[in-house]
Amino acid sequence: MKRLFVLLVLLGVVFAFGTTKIRIGASPVPHAEILEAIKADLAEKGFDLEIVVFNDYVLPNIALSTGELDANYFQHLPYLVSFTSQRGIKGLVSAKAIHVEPMGFFLKKPLSELAPGDKIALPNDPTNEGRALILLHNNGLIELKDPTKLESTVLDIKENPKQLTFVEIEAGFIPRVYTDDKTVVGAVINTNYALTINLNAITDAEFIEGAESPYANIIAIREVDKDEAWLKALIDALTTEKVRVFINEKYDGAVVPVF
Repeated sequence: MKRLFVLLVLLGVVFAFGTTKIRIGASPVPHAEILEAIKADLAEKGFDLEIVVFNDYVLPNIALSTGELDANYFQHLPYLVSFTSQRGIKGLVSAKAIHVEPMGFFLKKPLSELAPGDKIALPNDPTNEGRALILLHNNGLIELKDPTKLESTVLDIKENPKQLTFVEIEAGFIPRVYTDDKTVVGAVINTNYALTINLNAITDAEFIEGAESPYANIIAIREVDKDEAWLKALIDALTTEKVRVFINEKYDGAVVPVF
């Protein structure tokens, strides 16, 4: 009876004051899936979570800056800083780091069989291209002029001993290009996009970033909202043991919680 009474009281509060809608932009995998896992938890606290799925790395920050979204969940902090600096967008900040997705290098043939002219697809946005090139540098495929430069481009390649051809493509389109374009033999793919074509960076990639990767995916918000009750509820729901177990079991190491 006591539990029923408490439930009725909570329902009465929600009925009296209504629910607060939270609109969050997210990439389909794993971000939207992780958010789906906490919808019921937020609903119990009076928050209606609406997940708006994006398949690119540009629109979610624009929508956040204009107020169409309350938050987004798809990017790491270096990308947020680079994107907002280039676009002249102010006031977007990280509220919390949630997980790391190790970037992987995928190949359609053995590494030893790479030949001059073989096409390798890379993300074309500033931080992810640099991140991809550093991964290739660290594993001996290329030599960069400065392997600590996070915003390196193909112009910063000092040595390319296998004479590979690098094709710069929007990150969200790389999985389709990798699977459909027979001339592309390899690709560096963000884990969330690799998962959309059933590739796991841990088991399927030729090599991946190490656990020391600083590119944790964050909840981004407008700084003016940093003390909002809905944000506290969102972060609390995302950083539970339940979510940690969900991530570990569902993604089998391809997504790593950092909370």
